[in-house]
Amino acid sequence: MTRPHDVSPPAAALPAARGAAPVLRLVPFAFTRAFGRPPAGVWSAPYVLRRSGSRAGPGAAAALSWRVVVAAAPRTDGRLRLGSIDRPDEGVEVDPRGDVGPVPEWARPVLAGTTGAGGLDLLVHTDLPECAGLSAAVPLACTAALIEAAFHDPEPGDAHRSRIRLTDSPLGAVALFARPGHVMVFGSDTGAPSHVPFDPDGLGLRFVLAVPRRAGGMGDGSIAGPVRDALAAGAIEARPLPGAGGSTIAVVPGAALAAVRRALVHTRTRAGEPAPRVLSAALGSPCTRVA
Repeated sequence: MTRPHDVSPPAAALPAARGAAPVLRLVPFAFTRAFGRPPAGVWSAPYVLRRSGSRAGPGAAAALSWRVVVAAAPRTDGRLRLGSIDRPDEGVEVDPRGDVGPVPEWARPVLAGTTGAGGLDLLVHTDLPECAGLSAAVPLACTAALIEAAFHDPEPGDAHRSRIRLTDSPLGAVALFARPGHVMVFGSDTGAPSHVPFDPDGLGLRFVLAVPRRAGGMGDGSIAGPVRDALAAGAIEARPLPGAGGSTIAVVPGAALAAVRRALVHTRTRAGEPAPRVLSAALGSPCTRVA
């Protein structure tokens, strides 16, 4: 990538705490390789799971420990340059003040989270594949809005504006304002969501996600089979996630984790399918700057 009109603020200090996720070092390193300079900051935001309710109505949602990570640095020319570790051949460079034109699907929420207040270089990493059934759009839009505010907003730290730029603002509020040990409950009006205690970690529960290697292939059992088998193996809740990927998410007691994992794998392999990716998570923390 070319490098005109870069700003050169101090480089972000890499997260050095013992136990820091390796991705928090990988993304700044990849940013430097992609843009020829270190990032000025690194942000991370949680995926959000709607626990109940419909998209347009009241319900509850929780931030999960699966995350997106975005490294960024400001530019003075007003242009946005976007890259993705997961899609290295799909770099984007646009002027948000003009006709943006077609962009890759992964880049759309990043653009939606910005207002064109100033130029940015951004490099994105997402924990989950696009077919997982949990969308990266909410955390990416929130993160982009906070990054733009940090570098270009005359009143930095105004996280609220990112909420109104989301097509699903309640989930954006969860990504921005989640609290440990809580879910957020929201109504159908525009009032602020409320925090309700829910501590799956304290209860020894985990969220388990099974993502098929390829969509379909199991006929009518592609949805019912994994849910039925996860519940039979000890999950206290299981349901399919929206979308064509056929993913299943379950809430599982610690003692049943191994059995539920085996059941979710066996559901696919006995139908002649590849074993799915089976991932687990706890409740997550809100969108934040990590470096």
